[in-house]
Amino acid sequence: MTNQFPGNVLSSVNTAQNFLNNSSNPLTQSQQESFKSDGFLVPATFSADQNGLPYTQVPSYKQSQLHRNIITWFVPQFGTVKMYVNPTNISYAHKKLINKDRTKGGYTLQYWGEELTTINITGTTGSSGIEGINALYEIYRAEQYAFDAVGLTLAGNNASADIANNLVNGVGGALGNSINQLFGGSGNSPTAAAGGAGILGGILGLDSPNNNLSVQNIPSLAQLAFTVEMYYGGWVYRGFFDSMTVTERADNFLLEYQMVFMGTQRRGYRVNYFPWTRSAKDGPSAYASPQSFSGNIQTGQ
Repeated sequence: MTNQFPGNVLSSVNTAQNFLNNSSNPLTQSQQESFKSDGFLVPATFSADQNGLPYTQVPSYKQSQLHRNIITWFVPQFGTVKMYVNPTNISYAHKKLINKDRTKGGYTLQYWGEELTTINITGTTGSSGIEGINALYEIYRAEQYAFDAVGLTLAGNNASADIANNLVNGVGGALGNSINQLFGGSGNSPTAAAGGAGILGGILGLDSPNNNLSVQNIPSLAQLAFTVEMYYGGWVYRGFFDSMTVTERADNFLLEYQMVFMGTQRRGYRVNYFPWTRSAKDGPSAYASPQSFSGNIQTGQ
């Protein structure tokens, strides 16, 4: 199947992306090209004005290019993962959150915006079999795998904190008592010991004798779970997985799956991608309607 994207939109986004890459992006040229090929270059989002809705701003007779359109997932802490085969069906469920109350004077309506988008993804892993299910299942619960490294870091930090605290409480306490006696104090003073521990703690990078400054802002399971992104056909959905169901069939030995992804944010803009499509902004389709793409359209499998 072939996919076409607006050449003028891509060229303008490419120009901005190249500028950012050359000025502040540490990626190499080959990494940048791989990044773009994974679908992370998102077409610009058209905005509404007083002359019409955003779809009216999409130009006709766009330049086309041959591109394989396959779902790519961005998984926090791991990077991009391409699906082995596209799903059989993807449904996007949109709903507005409006409360309706019946009163003696009629209905009262309260508008609370829009519900989260529910994306229902169903399909089969095809010839990848159970290993394809393994890949999808690990994407589904990737936050658990990502948190393993965080847990190891916390364990190592706790061990180092114990050593630092023992050092502070021991050596710092002795230092404080020595300073107390030097300036006329008598015996061991808890206040002097705490003061010496505080001085030594500041030297060792502790905000107090018992709190280590390192590894304070760590990613939580919720943060890792809520920042998964799905790239497909110009749309980028950020959100989280709600459920996953796997069905193993005996009649054709296929493994079917169903994944429910809740979208908290959508970026990008999706446009026509078949050679025979026509512009939707000029009314009903007819032979005289402008085509979505201009010139000779290459097709491939």
